[in-house]
Amino acid sequence: MKPGNHVFAKLFSLYLVVILISGLLISACKPKITETPVPTDTVVGYPTIDIPIITTPAQTVSNPTAAATLLPVAQGNSSAANAGLIILSMSDGAYNHLFAYHPSYLAMTRLTADAWDDDSPAISPDGGKIAFTSNRFGTREIYILDLVSNSLTQMTNSSAFEGTIDWSPDGSYIVYDVYQNEHFDLVIQSVNDQTEAPIQLTDGTTNNFQPSWSPDGSEIAFVSDRSGRNAIWLARLQNPEDRFMEVVSSKDVDYGSPVWSPDGTKLAITRHASNNEIVLIQPHNPIKELVVIGSGENPAWMPDGSGVLATIKLPNETEIVAYSVIDRHLMLPPIPMGGSIAEYDWNSGSLVQNIQTWVAKNTLPQPAPLWVETTVKPSSANNRRSLVELPEVTAPQALLSDAVDNSFIALRSLVNQRIGWDLLATLDNAVIPPTSSPMPGIPENWLYTGRAIGLNLAPYEAGWMVVNREEFAGNIYWRVWVKCKIQDGSCGEPLQDPVWDFQSRSSGNALAYENGGEYKPMPTGYWFDFSEMARRFGWQRLPAVNNWRSYFQGTQFNVFVFQNDLTWHKAMLEIYPSEQVDLLTGVSNED
Repeated sequence: MKPGNHVFAKLFSLYLVVILISGLLISACKPKITETPVPTDTVVGYPTIDIPIITTPAQTVSNPTAAATLLPVAQGNSSAANAGLIILSMSDGAYNHLFAYHPSYLAMTRLTADAWDDDSPAISPDGGKIAFTSNRFGTREIYILDLVSNSLTQMTNSSAFEGTIDWSPDGSYIVYDVYQNEHFDLVIQSVNDQTEAPIQLTDGTTNNFQPSWSPDGSEIAFVSDRSGRNAIWLARLQNPEDRFMEVVSSKDVDYGSPVWSPDGTKLAITRHASNNEIVLIQPHNPIKELVVIGSGENPAWMPDGSGVLATIKLPNETEIVAYSVIDRHLMLPPIPMGGSIAEYDWNSGSLVQNIQTWVAKNTLPQPAPLWVETTVKPSSANNRRSLVELPEVTAPQALLSDAVDNSFIALRSLVNQRIGWDLLATLDNAVIPPTSSPMPGIPENWLYTGRAIGLNLAPYEAGWMVVNREEFAGNIYWRVWVKCKIQDGSCGEPLQDPVWDFQSRSSGNALAYENGGEYKPMPTGYWFDFSEMARRFGWQRLPAVNNWRSYFQGTQFNVFVFQNDLTWHKAMLEIYPSEQVDLLTGVSNED
């Protein structure tokens, strides 16, 4: 797997030749149809296996419930073919699925719908194929969907975890990050010649991920933590003696998600600070001035290079937005998405026609609801909801409102199934009685309402739960990850961002004490995003209160609320009489 210099020189020479005569050499990969597509043995390396396209029985075509509204077409010479399409991976029921979308030309259109996760889409330069990852056979592998031939090819079959993918400019190779030996490395693999051995581009003990291939084929931009923080680097394929060059780094912030502009002069990257920003940099300019074009993360260039698409992740919602590169104005206003977006790509030309043809041949179902709410109206004589017992749950008061108990039970079952252990069998809190002592600095404590849960802190103390710190409009939120019981890649994903260590506040480090903790490197292994899955079931996270740095309960990192657009006061009135609520708050409230 370790590449020699002669291999890279040969590979780069091939790129130059192919770039000059790409119109002659680009060809579709025709997979061999097999009777039994499921891999039965894990093998070393990355041999390729071809499988037939997996289709669903014909049903009425259905889009996500919260599909984004189409925007009016702007004035000018724009057309659907020139504008292209966005191929994205979005949360959809219990899984992530692929969709095609354009804010002016195409409503959210489902491309996959089965009971597994499809992620990290990357569109081939000719618009004829989509490479993506999927865990349909257990571990996450790379597949290529040929839109023209309506076929699916499995490109990898290993015990490792494959992640972000990008294509060489001639469409003959893909580069991707792979998690093996407890760190990420970059691998290059032929698409057309499945007998050609993959080439490992990086090799060491540090993480190298999120690759992006330059339009001229000579360089690959990627993220590396070899300097201590996530920074942007270049792999110069034509320079085996001095291959790797740092582009931008900082001891105070992390950078990620580099993508090349269509003309190859700029990189759009994410700067992870208190407010995530999209910045542009000219990697070969000695000055290397960073230009901020707007808030967001995970940039993708418009096909004509005039703007950059970005994701704005709100505490419990995701939006997409686009900025002009020239004057930084909004080309697309914030558009709420129907779910959380993982990754996406944007291409034009024949992609539009290919997607239209493919969709016409494949009808896909809407995923089943995650849970069914059986209690529609309050059943008590006083028109208030009841507190019901949670079966086989340990908590000081194992009760929740009958408006949310079915969602909790379904969430508990799915999380248990995914991670291999029953995280929600024990809670620090479910409902707490109004006679309980108030928590300092939390006047509107959602745990009183019967619509909130407090996760058990024992897994956090044992290292089986970690959190990322995220800031939105000055408020601190936490993303909770829990460790998968089986660490073979069939559950969860490796972390790529530093985690926040609350326990360091008592380590004797004065700065950590003042800051309420400190960042520490991401732990190794596979982790499940509990915050994201809880959101799909209606359970939202809360911001830390002002005293969180000195008062641990004020972090509220383990508290999740099924708010359903209710104010705290209205949620209280669902289960308690107004007089009791007024006694709890100490004031008289009127709604």
